[in-house]
Amino acid sequence: MEKDYIEFKLPSNVCYIESVRVFIGKLSETLGFPKKRTADIQLALDEICSNAVNHGSMSTESGIKIQITVHKRFLELMVSDTGGKNTKNWFTPEKLAEIQARRTPEGEGGHGLYLIECLTDGHKLQANKYGGTDVTILFNRTNEVG
Repeated sequence: MEKDYIEFKLPSNVCYIESVRVFIGKLSETLGFPKKRTADIQLALDEICSNAVNHGSMSTESGIKIQITVHKRFLELMVSDTGGKNTKNWFTPEKLAEIQARRTPEGEGGHGLYLIECLTDGHKLQANKYGGTDVTILFNRTNEVG
């Protein structure tokens, strides 16, 4: 297996995120990830999908795209949104630094990015051609299946 792709689009509605969490959990188990690491994968993807739905989509119809790539050595997940009312040109290094600096234990904002840093083996955020954001996360595979 060189790499396999799974791609789907969801309406921008939080009610669909549970299905994504179940799907990625079953896939992670099938790929040989331990239960703890599977839970990390589910939580990270849930956080990214929640942010895409709540902050990165103009409407339910605009949706979010999830691309899963199964490589021999790692699992790559990318969530893409189309941007929201307040996200036009938001994606700058300065803005990301500001979000991180304002994060406090009592506050509500900025914890998602910190969570992603802690749970993943690699991550990348970048603006996309639709005015939204692509968030890519990586998880190293220790057990090879398939």
